[in-house]
Amino acid sequence: MNQEAHGRIDPTAQLEAVLSVSRDAIFTKDLDGKVLSWSNSARRMYGYTVDEIVGLPVTILFPPDQVGECAEILSRISMGEEVRDLQTKRIAKDGRSIDVAVTVVPIRRADGAIIGAVTVGRDVTELKAAERLVEELRTAGERRSIVMETASQVALDILSSRTGVEALRHIADAARMLTGAKYAALGVATADGTGLTEFVTVGLSPPEEQAIGRRPRGMGVLGALLNRAEPLRLNDIGCHSSSVGFPPNHPPMKSFLGVPIRRGETVVGSLYLTDKIDSDAFTEEDEIAVQSLGSHAAVAVHNMQMLFRQRALVKSLINAQEEERRAIAYDLHDGLTQFVMAAHMHLQASRIANGAGNEAKAARETEHGMKHLHDAVLESRRLVNGLRTLALDDLGLAGAVEQMLNEEKAHAAWTNTDLIHNIAEQRFAKTVETAAYRVVQEALTNIRKHAGPTAVRILLLKTEDSSHEAVLQIEVRDWGVGFHPEEKVGDYSRVGLESMSERIGLLGGTFTISSAPGEGTTVAAILPAAASDEDRESTKEQTI
Repeated sequence: MNQEAHGRIDPTAQLEAVLSVSRDAIFTKDLDGKVLSWSNSARRMYGYTVDEIVGLPVTILFPPDQVGECAEILSRISMGEEVRDLQTKRIAKDGRSIDVAVTVVPIRRADGAIIGAVTVGRDVTELKAAERLVEELRTAGERRSIVMETASQVALDILSSRTGVEALRHIADAARMLTGAKYAALGVATADGTGLTEFVTVGLSPPEEQAIGRRPRGMGVLGALLNRAEPLRLNDIGCHSSSVGFPPNHPPMKSFLGVPIRRGETVVGSLYLTDKIDSDAFTEEDEIAVQSLGSHAAVAVHNMQMLFRQRALVKSLINAQEEERRAIAYDLHDGLTQFVMAAHMHLQASRIANGAGNEAKAARETEHGMKHLHDAVLESRRLVNGLRTLALDDLGLAGAVEQMLNEEKAHAAWTNTDLIHNIAEQRFAKTVETAAYRVVQEALTNIRKHAGPTAVRILLLKTEDSSHEAVLQIEVRDWGVGFHPEEKVGDYSRVGLESMSERIGLLGGTFTISSAPGEGTTVAAILPAAASDEDRESTKEQTI
């Protein structure tokens, strides 16, 4: 018997042993919600000892906004129901919020009456954190997928579209999808950053599209964002002081997220979204997601700006070409044609005088005719030099510029001129030599016509830029009357130099004009010092 008693397992001891090693917090409470018993696992999870919590209401474990949950659970228990795997939150002694899965079952007397409840709580904080992380990774993956698909589509749009508008539309729509916004708009900044050259919208009804399309470009939200360096995120745009800048015909909106589109340090456009569909406000994650599209948007915007610049360049070159043709026509009519016609008249008179036996008159008419023919030859040479100077081919850039300066000096009676260069015997690519020669020629022509200078200086220097690449530096300086450059925009006298600026830009160079009244004018250009075709062939032969 003693051996049997010694080997029998005490149920109470067995239960206490199970409770002591369980990871779940287990405790009992009466129907009033007072704690009756408290396991070691409950102490580990919530931080309260048995002496601290037994006799206290269990609501001490509930967040303030969830106290009503206790009464609901006890009501169900008193009716004999069980509560299983309730996902909720509890508060530990140190104030930590714990995600728990709670199961509560009734405690009955032998007669079946319910006298309390057993609560089993499992800490699922780490599980919830893992679930949130998985959801964030899934969302991030979806967002990355949208960004990559958009980037691919933008690249295709840029390659296939002549305007780039569809690329902008894809970017705006991708931003709207990423953030769950109702409406998105994207605009392209003008060259000076004061307005818009193009904008697209997505998410509007046709009447709304028509209304917003009537607003002046450069005004409203997109235009205002061009002046910002950082994104603008507002919960209620109607209550914010910036809302006074919104156009009155803009559709009503509440939440707002605006992002300037940057290329390097330059703002090239702007993008904004309104009315987040599934919540009241845009989040920091939305802001980051939209900014991730910024680099792709900047590429598309830069492509459009290059297109606009190309169109303006072509238009400028066509206008310059027409002006050159008109000038040549005037020169032919007023110069060469007049000399030839005069020579023809004098030679015809000489023939008539010869027929009448008046040899003296015939000789005079012949002499006049020959003089006009000589003038016609000189004029024709001048016109040919205006198209492509032969001196460039014979003398090189330095020699041709020196000859031109001497001719202008004699023509205009200048007394103080100077040519400084370090390119004697050096040749450059024909396009470089021609562009440099035309810059000097146009500058000297304008000086002769408008400047009234006391001195003229020309610099032609081969040097290196900051990247140690060879460049040709050109400068034509006069000490004349000068002018305000901003007042001469569109002036006919500046058309030639403006066309030169465009041609220098096409060759990868830079072109500037600086002037002030009474201080003269400086025309400067820097060109890549590309070697001539002959030099390249010589280098190639030496390498071979």
